[in-house]
Amino acid sequence: MAATKNNKGLGKGLGALLSTEGIPENSKNSVVELKVNDISPNEDQPRKDFDESALNELAESIKENGVIQPIIVTKKGTGYAIVAGERRWRASRLAGMEIIPAIIRELTDKEIMEQALIENIQRADLNPLEEAFAMDNLLKSHKMSQEQLAKKLGKPRATIANTIRLINIDVSLQDFIRNGDLSAGHAKALLSLKNADDQRKAADIIIAKDMTVRQAEEYVKKYIWAMENAGNEKKEEKELDSQFQLSTKEVEVNLKKRLGSKVKLKISDPTLGKGKIVIDYKNYDDLDRLINLINEG
Repeated sequence: MAATKNNKGLGKGLGALLSTEGIPENSKNSVVELKVNDISPNEDQPRKDFDESALNELAESIKENGVIQPIIVTKKGTGYAIVAGERRWRASRLAGMEIIPAIIRELTDKEIMEQALIENIQRADLNPLEEAFAMDNLLKSHKMSQEQLAKKLGKPRATIANTIRLINIDVSLQDFIRNGDLSAGHAKALLSLKNADDQRKAADIIIAKDMTVRQAEEYVKKYIWAMENAGNEKKEEKELDSQFQLSTKEVEVNLKKRLGSKVKLKISDPTLGKGKIVIDYKNYDDLDRLINLINEG
């Protein structure tokens, strides 16, 4: 009776394939039953985020239909570590399952990481950042080249390189990528901005305006152009200011020659040319002289 109870919910016809008398020594690729509590997650699992509502939905499905696709595990100490299928394992625990169908494989640490990454990529289970960090981890931990990893994953080397670049995005923007507010394409456009503050400012506009990747790329190009030309604009302003000062001085000198008194131009608004002329005089007689000169002029 115990075997019948344990096989309940493992999927129609699947119970006949499973052994309830322990795990055969030669069962490298056959489906066996393992106790859920004897299994632990893979510490290097590429997928870090598990949607709680989606897990609960899967748990309900498992209660009704069982685990249709076996998980893949490898021996670890007295138990097993998950290579692929952590989401199914988590949902099985939520569903109260005591056993789960599994395939046991003898794998090296490198092979575990490779298979976990490949399985998640094929199922499109990883967000862009998880994929980027997993690829980077494989390259660094096992001294793989991008060409080797590309061959393993069946992707162009350029795709691998562009994906790994995402780990350089500012930390404050990583949650936007994880929750889907920014796509991998948006993030790659933002990486053209080397300064973290600029990345954040541009990201805020891209999200607020719900830009497409193409629109984001154009926006970032304009953002970079504006930054690069800001220095030129300041230089032009400085040159114009210098020219304006020379022009002002020339006017002061000419007026002084004409009036015979010290003259000062005080500019309050250079853009509008607004200001006032200050003319010094020594006494009332000098003032009368200046008034006569101005009237004659």
